[in-house]
Amino acid sequence: MNVRCLYRGWASLAVAILLVIPASSSAQNAAAPGRKIQANDILVISVLGEPEMNKETKVSNDGRVDYFYVGDVQVAGQTVAEAQEKIRQLLMKDYFVNPQVGIQVKQYAQETVTVLGQVNRPGPVLLPTDRRVDIVEVIGMAGDFNRVAKKSAIELRRKGKSVKFSYDDLRKITDPAKKVYVEPDDVVEVDITIF
Repeated sequence: MNVRCLYRGWASLAVAILLVIPASSSAQNAAAPGRKIQANDILVISVLGEPEMNKETKVSNDGRVDYFYVGDVQVAGQTVAEAQEKIRQLLMKDYFVNPQVGIQVKQYAQETVTVLGQVNRPGPVLLPTDRRVDIVEVIGMAGDFNRVAKKSAIELRRKGKSVKFSYDDLRKITDPAKKVYVEPDDVVEVDITIF
């Protein structure tokens, strides 16, 4: 009985992994839901039926893109849908009647969290662009704890503020809405156990 349950569990896990792998490979080509455009994202902007209006452009450090007829347009801080509508409205002012603007995020800017202290690979950890990562996962991405890590003393520093957590408490949180997610430029530091 236990072997049969174990087999079913592994078989279910294998099927779930196979379903997830193809979806993650195309994540870079589609905008993550709710993700806002930011500096250094690479966008492909187009107008349906107007191939000469296709343009690949990098969002500048101040959050702007230069596009045909409308010049510099502020897009950072907006979703893809909001930026599409903004460019559409600008084109409708003097140039087009009801243009269908499309924006594809070709490449997201790389965002990192710095993990310091008692982990196997301290340093910057590249965050995925298609989902949020909590503290537990980011520690795993940094090679997990080393042998002298004090798991009850994990510090999260964000924008000048600091909060301490226990790894065991973080692992007990199963509700995704209550997990402690990291944000770009956060610092996670794992303290050392003193013998």
